[in-house]
Amino acid sequence: MNLLLIIGIGFFLLLVGALLGRYYVPDRRPLKRAAEEGRAYVRGLVEALDGDAKAAIDEISKALRGNTDTLEAYFALGTLFRARKEYERAVRVHQALLLRRKLDKKTQLRVHRQLALDFEAAGFRRRAVKALEYVVARDKKNVKAFEELSRLYELTGDWERAAAVQKRLGKLDDRDTSELQAHLFAQLAQKQMDEGDTSAARKSMRRALSANSSSIHALHVLALLQRREGNGAAAVKAWQKALAQAPDLVAFFGHRLEETLYELGKTDEIDRIYDGLIETYPSNVHLRLAQARFDAKRNPRRALAALTALCEEQPRLLPARREAAKLVLQEGDADAIRAAFEELLSALDTIDRGYRCEDCGHAERDLFWQCTSCSSWGSVRVAWGRRAGENAAR
Repeated sequence: MNLLLIIGIGFFLLLVGALLGRYYVPDRRPLKRAAEEGRAYVRGLVEALDGDAKAAIDEISKALRGNTDTLEAYFALGTLFRARKEYERAVRVHQALLLRRKLDKKTQLRVHRQLALDFEAAGFRRRAVKALEYVVARDKKNVKAFEELSRLYELTGDWERAAAVQKRLGKLDDRDTSELQAHLFAQLAQKQMDEGDTSAARKSMRRALSANSSSIHALHVLALLQRREGNGAAAVKAWQKALAQAPDLVAFFGHRLEETLYELGKTDEIDRIYDGLIETYPSNVHLRLAQARFDAKRNPRRALAALTALCEEQPRLLPARREAAKLVLQEGDADAIRAAFEELLSALDTIDRGYRCEDCGHAERDLFWQCTSCSSWGSVRVAWGRRAGENAAR
């Protein structure tokens, strides 16, 4: 009896095992789908790395047909569409993500940043601005989004908002944005001045100088504003302050300074200003050249002597040779003219006709067919005015 019971139990267990094996084998189809999906993503990545965006799009789209829940695939797809300049399709992909009900806040903001990139690439900068404004309104510590927003504000000429964003960035990651804020407020003041709104321009200049009182850009715009308002003396002080910091820019500021002092009837003040600057920066050739140019209007012989000395010290300083040649021509001395011409030719011998890559600006003395800097072919152009052997990028 016990033997029959044991045999019966064994037969029953065998039957149960057979049934379990037949009907409860784990379904491997999801695993196979996941594996195929993974292979499709890998193939898409390989195609993207190979530069074949179309093939990458095909592979990722194939994976999405099997599983529409993979958000990263949609982000990859949108980026690839944007890379192929298919901006409308990129926007559609990202907007479709926003329609999902279970999208968390972090992903929503990520989608809006991608939309900003889509809109900017398509030329819709204001729509890109709106997308980024949405992001920073909901994530007030998103440094990257603030940086992108500031850049777009600058591109759209919204100087005031760009300055506000830079101030915010300074607080967010403890960076000094005062100089940049001064530039932006100076740009705003220049725009307002050009539009005839000098009252608003004054307010913007106060904000610029409050951000950075020594900003050369701000000092220049301040001088222009003061001169326009009839306060030439204040304009002169602003340009003096700018030149004291950036004497190399005397060719830009100098003639404005001279014109303003001439209007004020204080031409003697020009010499005093140049003398003071040269005393501070005795080796600055730009200041010495500017003073000689000004002196040529009153005392050509003295100016020519100063220019000759400058040319001896700086043989390649062509602007000095040009000014000296003008004065020699005025004198009409044939021998002096010939000597000046020969000296100019000698200086020009140090300037060579080189070759420059149109794509990246890399320059070489010898002709090249492929740029050694960016590897582009057929981009070589003649580059006049390079020093012999100079190899510099733009």
